[in-house]
Amino acid sequence: MVSYTICRKPPQARYLAHRYAQKALLRNEATELASKPEKLYPGQERLYSFYEPSMVAGLHRISTEQVIRRDENKEKEIKLNDSQDFNVVAPKFKLPDRSVHSVYPPQGHTDNVEILPHIVLTNPQLPWTRRAVEIKDPKARNRVPWLALLVFSQHELAYPKLSKKQTSTLDVNLSLGELGSLVAASDSDCISPAVQANGDPHDGDSKDIGANFVFVPKDLFNALFKNYEQSTNQNLCDVTRYQWFSHTRNINTTGMANSGIDGEEGVFSVVISQRSGPLDIKEPTDLIIHLVSIENVADMPYPVQKDRVALCSLESWSYTCLPPDSFNVYDAFRHVGSQHDVLRVDPEQIKKSLPLGQQLPSRLERRLLDGYVITRYRTKTGEQTAAWIRGPFVPTFVNHGKEDTPMSYTGEDLQIMDKELGIMDITYSTAWQVGKSLALADQGYTTALSRLRLTIGREGMEETKKEILKANGFFQNRNEILHQLAESLKTLRSLRDPARLQHGPDARWMPLSSVSVDMSRKSSLVKQHYSEFVAKAAERVSRSTTEGVMYNELNTPLNPDWMIVFSWILDRIYLAGVPAHYYIPDPSYLPPESLRFFHIDRHWVDSLIDGALSIGSHQANDEKIRKELKKRVNDYLGQAHEGLHYQPQRPGFGFLLRSELCIKFPDLIVEAYRKDQKKPDPTIIIRQENIAEGVLLVMFETRPGSADLSKIIFREPPHQQAFACGASLKPTHLSVAYRKIYTIPLSEQEKREVRTYPIKTLMHYPGGGDKEQPNSKPIFTWNEDGVDVRALRLPEFADRVHSILKEGLKDDYTETDPTATMMGIQLNNPMWYLEVRITPNLFPPSEWDSNDDGLLAGLRMLRDPVTPLFEAALCESSNSKVTLHPSGIDWKAAFATPAAMASQAAIEAIIPTRLNHLSPHIRPLTVQSKSAIFRATALQAAHKLLGASMESSLDRLLMGFSMYSLAKPSAPGYLDKLSYRQDLVFSLRKKDNSNDGWIMKRITVTFPYGTPDSKVRATLMDFYDGPGATMVTDYRLNVVTSLTADENGRQFFHLAVVPRAETIVMRSIQNLSFTLSGIMIADYSDWPSGKTPSVKVTVKEEYEHRNPQDGSTNLKLNL
Repeated sequence: MVSYTICRKPPQARYLAHRYAQKALLRNEATELASKPEKLYPGQERLYSFYEPSMVAGLHRISTEQVIRRDENKEKEIKLNDSQDFNVVAPKFKLPDRSVHSVYPPQGHTDNVEILPHIVLTNPQLPWTRRAVEIKDPKARNRVPWLALLVFSQHELAYPKLSKKQTSTLDVNLSLGELGSLVAASDSDCISPAVQANGDPHDGDSKDIGANFVFVPKDLFNALFKNYEQSTNQNLCDVTRYQWFSHTRNINTTGMANSGIDGEEGVFSVVISQRSGPLDIKEPTDLIIHLVSIENVADMPYPVQKDRVALCSLESWSYTCLPPDSFNVYDAFRHVGSQHDVLRVDPEQIKKSLPLGQQLPSRLERRLLDGYVITRYRTKTGEQTAAWIRGPFVPTFVNHGKEDTPMSYTGEDLQIMDKELGIMDITYSTAWQVGKSLALADQGYTTALSRLRLTIGREGMEETKKEILKANGFFQNRNEILHQLAESLKTLRSLRDPARLQHGPDARWMPLSSVSVDMSRKSSLVKQHYSEFVAKAAERVSRSTTEGVMYNELNTPLNPDWMIVFSWILDRIYLAGVPAHYYIPDPSYLPPESLRFFHIDRHWVDSLIDGALSIGSHQANDEKIRKELKKRVNDYLGQAHEGLHYQPQRPGFGFLLRSELCIKFPDLIVEAYRKDQKKPDPTIIIRQENIAEGVLLVMFETRPGSADLSKIIFREPPHQQAFACGASLKPTHLSVAYRKIYTIPLSEQEKREVRTYPIKTLMHYPGGGDKEQPNSKPIFTWNEDGVDVRALRLPEFADRVHSILKEGLKDDYTETDPTATMMGIQLNNPMWYLEVRITPNLFPPSEWDSNDDGLLAGLRMLRDPVTPLFEAALCESSNSKVTLHPSGIDWKAAFATPAAMASQAAIEAIIPTRLNHLSPHIRPLTVQSKSAIFRATALQAAHKLLGASMESSLDRLLMGFSMYSLAKPSAPGYLDKLSYRQDLVFSLRKKDNSNDGWIMKRITVTFPYGTPDSKVRATLMDFYDGPGATMVTDYRLNVVTSLTADENGRQFFHLAVVPRAETIVMRSIQNLSFTLSGIMIADYSDWPSGKTPSVKVTVKEEYEHRNPQDGSTNLKLNL
């Protein structure tokens, strides 16, 4: 099955903007070589009848001759001759990967009976890399290719003998050895040019080579390889007709989504089928197309006697042939042109969806018409609700404003509450999260941004500390030290004078007392200077190697990490990498066969980039670095680069086209025109990409409907356009419009009138003849000897085209013989184009600010975040406090005797104690009411009645239960006594789904609490002042802690897992695990040695209208 890329992803979203800039810079520097072909402009192509490589596949010989002689005496000369054979390898049984550029009709699509399917190959020489026949005239204007494209009906290729091995396109995968056995068998009914008549492979081929083969009926094969000029004495199959069905095209790829990625010109080879669709169908019929090898076919006897001929199939696909007068490309263009609007739900659909006489509230309708949709949204606390959301493509103009807005730490503060409807708008919060997700998914960007933050942060902090020290006279840079060096030397020389010594000799050992200054990141002095030096560091890393010039992607960066981050951010301005479902929040916004224009919401882009730059923040004040990185991007966007007359291009508007045309023509040409201009301006389109099968995205830098963009034209690409045998094909006649084909220069062609009109249109009949030449030969074979041939008849058709051109155009057509180039143009189906004239009110003027061009002038989220960031305590290094000011010392005083060093105290284990004053987030535990005591007492009594078998039974529980410490998760049911606090995990996981209908009210875990007693019970804790218990995963439930006591005053610690709602269905539960943080095992210093304490833990599950399920287990303590 044929495979090729419909949605080709460009290596960079901004490749068009880069290409325009490079052309502008090289416009006055580059000179065209004299031998280079004339440059092609948009809409132009150059055709070649063949493009044969210097050496075709096969055996070649290179010979050398060397003549040696002394002086000029030829009688004593010596001639040395030598030769060497070598083999040129080329594809034979399978095409290389990515050889197919496109096919028409595409796989699974429909088209009319007149269409001649074709395939476009990326290698312009591929059809001629092998020889199908020996060349008799090296100067001939045509070459017979070794590839042919054949169309079959399904019944024609059905081969009962190998029906179980046939694929969906009815080919069979066989090795050459298997095919040879099939051909050489005594009861063989097939023959193949891929092997010799006796079944042996040809020279150079191995029996193990595998390939796909189609088994063509002999009558059809004989009709496709018949020479009509030698029909009476033809002995060998004739392949010369296929020289007319292959040619090479050199095209201008401007405005093409796929081919335009590689450059402004592309060279492709095209192979066309000679067979059309069936003529007598009344309903759509599936046809199969095979690209076959016709190598060695010319050596086969004619006519073939065996029932089947096995041809090697290199590519295959299928399409559906429609009956006459069915939907076609012309109708598709017209339908798309009548369905253009802005990207939102159709207002008429809103009216049709409402009951008769009912209207939507005006606020709700306004939201829908502004491009919003309602989506499901889960809050932080777990509740599900509704929210408004829309993507970056909006149907109305959105003002970006001129004031800076705050950055965000989490994106939550970008949510906007619609007070009239009571629904949260999460559009910009979602954009922020998308930016962060895209950044985290790109390892190269994340690494580069982290290094860049570290570089800027270190340099900024270092310069900040230097500034603080310098302000207090305790720091000098190298220049200042060198400047004062002369004065310092003068002072040192003066020390030899005893009169200058004013202090006693013991003063040299007197230590300096000092005042320390806080140099941490949170200090007021650091905050005062940090922003200034971060800005300087960011400006330095954003430079290029050229002094004083910032990096702009057209020069060399000073910092490679900035190059990666900068390019990544600019790609996000083009919305590269954003998933398509954010472009189109609801499928109704872009129905099939529709064209939708949009404006790009700059707030959405701003939020996207803020989220992308939020990662890699590890220090306090890191938001200053994020702010400066944005300012560097703004500097780039706000200035024109040297050599260019315009600022960097950025998208502000665009359209989405959803149509079968985008699948039929992946390289559908899009041209943008300014007002009153006859030629398109390619610089208007700055992004063009097939983002999905059948969906084309195009972005502009000008507003649709303005003088800078008044109309758009869609054209069929010249290398993907359809070919047809004529204007109309019926069972009784073939109507052919003979086109004007000029060989004079293009400048002369433009002087001719009505160039696009045909010379004449003639109606040809099955028996031959037309109204001008009643006795002429047939040019199309409808049926022959009961075989449905439906194929063009060559060379008769080529000769007729050539004679009409010579007669109709005279000196404007100078070819002496018909060529494949001539046939390639004649067989072209009419190239339709769609002109969309954009109305100025596409974006209503009332919503338009004349001073705003709708483009992203700069990133506006530059203010410090409004919501503070809750940070953990920063571990500042011991040198955060530095010595600044020496205090006054009596230098004449005697040196003090140093105090004796105190002996080192014994090291004792750290034993945590009760907190005298609990932290604000710790809830004190108190013994609850007697009702809880009764519950605890009843639970103990029940355990006594059940006996010892219940002591460690958890079988009755619906939830699997276990306990373990995070310090040692591999030992469930055991807990080590540590010298520090630890976290205990209570694991509750549903066993199976057999009781999904039960409604849970609560699950309570209970264990003894207080001072342990070796005679009565072991306890887990004798005090608890930790932060409490929290759910691990399912935040729809809370964990409530409580204490109870029995009649003897013994306390029990309860952990109750309770739904936020009153109840919860077991079907929606999987994992109810929770963690009790900050526990210390009770004091077991009085516990008998050698006896391991075991804490009894009970679990009780309570359900609505069900009996409680309970069980217990033991937690062993390792002291």
